[in-house]
Amino acid sequence: MIPLLSPHLRALSGLGLGLLLGCANSSPQLGAPSAIVAASAAPIASASAVAPPAMSASAPPASEPPLVDAGSDASPPVAAAAPAEAAPPFAADNKLPPTEGPELQVRAKGLLEAVIQDDPKLGDAFWFPKEPFIPLKDVKGPDKYWEQLHRTYGTDVHALHKKRKSWSGVVFEKFEIGSKPKWVKPGEEANKIGYHRSFRGKLHYAVDGKSESFEVRTVITWQGLWYITHLSKFKK
Repeated sequence: MIPLLSPHLRALSGLGLGLLLGCANSSPQLGAPSAIVAASAAPIASASAVAPPAMSASAPPASEPPLVDAGSDASPPVAAAAPAEAAPPFAADNKLPPTEGPELQVRAKGLLEAVIQDDPKLGDAFWFPKEPFIPLKDVKGPDKYWEQLHRTYGTDVHALHKKRKSWSGVVFEKFEIGSKPKWVKPGEEANKIGYHRSFRGKLHYAVDGKSESFEVRTVITWQGLWYITHLSKFKK
């Protein structure tokens, strides 16, 4: 019989995406959109793997196996491997339905923190990762193009930060997708791989109980997750 996980371990196994959201730029190998999703499939170590039980004073030496009653039918307990969690879905054509669940809100909150702190790195989990961008875009030097867009993203974060004299007391509310998501077929926007795209999303926050927002210009999907490609209006 496989022993049931304790409530503590069940809680650990449920952490999933939320605790690892800061790693969005790890290599997806075209099979994982980011470390956020890939990490959710990692198995949680069992309690026995963390720290082996200490030997009692009465335990026999390591070189001598413990005595077993010849008349007993009992067998030594066998440790059962924890069942592996299912890997996140992957579509070679990237045509997975967009998701707008809690993980998106967590990454959007990181973007707001980037603006508050004037530190673009804090919002990088919401920025489209470089690894899938290279095979996705059908342009000369897609890696250099990604770097250009990422620098522009940093400039946009600094500009948004300057729009308020003080960000003290700002509280994240939610991120809303803008225009109805459209499936962009390969070749329509200098892309080799299709994706869903939405314009003019809104990041809502509250200041002294009053709701305000700023625009997130363009988001596209990779393996069903939304990522920013243009934070503000893009100027070539």
